[in-house]
Parts: sequence; C-alpha cells; structure tokens
Amino acid sequence: MSGRGTESSPRVLVDDPATSLLLAEHQRLSELYLSTRETAERRATLFLTLTTTAIGVVVALFQFKPQPLELLETALAAAIGVLLFGVITFHRLVERSMQGTEYLRAINRIHRYFVERAPEVEPYLYWPAHDDVPRYDFQGVGGAETREIVAIVDSVLVGAAIALALLIRDNGQIALAILLGIVAMPIALFAHRSFEHYEMRREDRLKAGQVRFPQ
Repeated sequence: MSGRGTESSPRVLVDDPATSLLLAEHQRLSELYLSTRETAERRATLFLTLTTTAIGVVVALFQFKPQPLELLETALAAAIGVLLFGVITFHRLVERSMQGTEYLRAINRIHRYFVERAPEVEPYLYWPAHDDVPRYDFQGVGGAETREIVAIVDSVLVGAAIALALLIRDNGQIALAILLGIVAMPIALFAHRSFEHYEMRREDRLKAGQVRFPQ
C-alpha cells in the first residue's frame, strides 16, 4: 500500500536544467532589484543630509553677524551647490526607477515560463505573467515618493536662489524677491515632473521591442 501511495503522489520538484537556470536567474534579478532600490534610497538620504547640513552652516554663520551682502552671497552659493546635486540626484532616481521596472519585467518573463507549464500558479503571482508590466510611468514601481521629496526640495532651492540673487543685486526689492521666488517654485516642480514623464515614456517606447509576452 505504501509503495503504491508513493508512486501515485505528484512530483513536486523537477530536476530540469532549464528550470534550475531560470530559478537562479530569478534570484539574481530579485537581488539586483533590491540593490537598485537601496542605492536610490541612499542617494536620496545623502541629498537630504547635504541639504540640512548646508542650512545648518548658513544658520551658524548668521550667529557671527556677518555683513548682509556676505551672508546673502554665502546662502546663494550654498543653494546653487545643493541644487546642482539635487538635480543630479533626481535624474539618478528616475534612472533607478526605470532600471527597477526592467528587472521586474524580466522576472515576469520568467514567471511566464512557469505559468505555461503550471497554469494553476498564475493567480498567486503579484503581476500577470506578461513582460510589458509593470509599466514605465511616473509612479514607478516604488520610490516615487522619494523622487517627489527631492523634486520639492529642488524647487524650494530654485525659488530661494532666485530670491537671493535679486536681493544681492538690489536688497531693497525684498517683496519682489519673495514674489519671484514663490512663482519660481511651482515652475521648477513642473519642470521636474515633465522631465520624469518624458523619460518614462521614452523608455517605454524603447523597451517595447523587447516585449515577448504582451498582455
């Protein structure tokens, strides 16, 4: 009886080279995706740390009561320096998001292999077994909130830099400097989002030719 029961039991593990290879590739892609997310988070953390440090330095210099023009020039230099680093950080975060999407699509392609051989597993997958999902979009596959924070900080720095530059030129135009700074912030935020959307759409078009199992 026990012998017949053993013979009739389903075979859970399949000793197949192709299956072993794809499982190893699945694990490698998962690790690459996690590494991409961690790198993006470290970049964002470094940028925010630099921003708070620059603000702290400017506030500390204010305690020494320097000349107003010197303080404004120092603040402007700090704002421009941090802004340049912020723009680079935002660009890198967009790249990392697209790279993460590419890894997840590759994982879905591997899922397709197993779904074709065992259709009953498909309902348990997070995404459908198609390699055109997830899409390249501005929300991304994680990290969208991090990019949003960097974009907002960049926009504030743009407004601050414009206001400081105007005050250095004419320190009597305080109201105008504040007004121009406030107006510049949403424009800068719109520019960040427009760049993000453009890059995502462009990447989606470029990778469309690599899709083998579309929805």
